[in-house]
Amino acid sequence: MEERAISKTKSKVTTTVHAIEHTDSELYKVGMYTTAAFAVGVGSWALICLSSGLLENGSPIDLLKNLFQAITGV
Repeated sequence: MEERAISKTKSKVTTTVHAIEHTDSELYKVGMYTTAAFAVGVGSWALICLSSGLLENGSPIDLLKNLFQAITGV
């Protein structure tokens, strides 16, 4: 008969909550930066369109007059 040493070793494998929260926070950061990039794009496009309208009409007052006429049809 062979002599074998029987020993109990404690191996503790756990998933920490910190690792799971870290993944979630990284996903939130990606979403935040994506939303911010789209917001900057839309804002830039709006400023370009507004400045183009001002250049075509000549002055802000003429721009507002033409905008009012376009909305009401008068």
